[in-house]
Amino acid sequence: MAKTMMLDVVDSEKQIFSGEVEYLVAPAFEGEIGIYPNHIALISKLKPGILRLQIPNQAYQLIYAISGGFVEINDNHTTVLADIVERTEELDEARLIEQKNQALKKIQAAENSNTDFTKAQAALEIAIAQLKAMEYIRNNKNKV
Repeated sequence: MAKTMMLDVVDSEKQIFSGEVEYLVAPAFEGEIGIYPNHIALISKLKPGILRLQIPNQAYQLIYAISGGFVEINDNHTTVLADIVERTEELDEARLIEQKNQALKKIQAAENSNTDFTKAQAALEIAIAQLKAMEYIRNNKNKV
């Protein structure tokens, strides 16, 4: 039987996932971080990207696109806190490409407003993270 740890994934509105996992891979600012059972205590900032969860005794991983946030590890329990968390099955590539293009236009138009630029940059990072999650699924569909 594989060793497991408890994981909670929470966005700004609700709990997305709660249960045991064999490991997870998260997009930390320093690079991807692999978290396994009995990991040392840690708090790290996450960037927009792909969160991969290995479910015990399953050949597949759950894949989420996250907007960034934080991961906290303590006593064999990991919590991922993110503003936005989306399952890849819920993503629409055409909609995401349009959102990315709109964010790029807003960034170009927001030269004089730091607030508008920051919001547009955040929207762009989220759209890119979601597109990366879809691409990861597409490229790894037949791999175990």
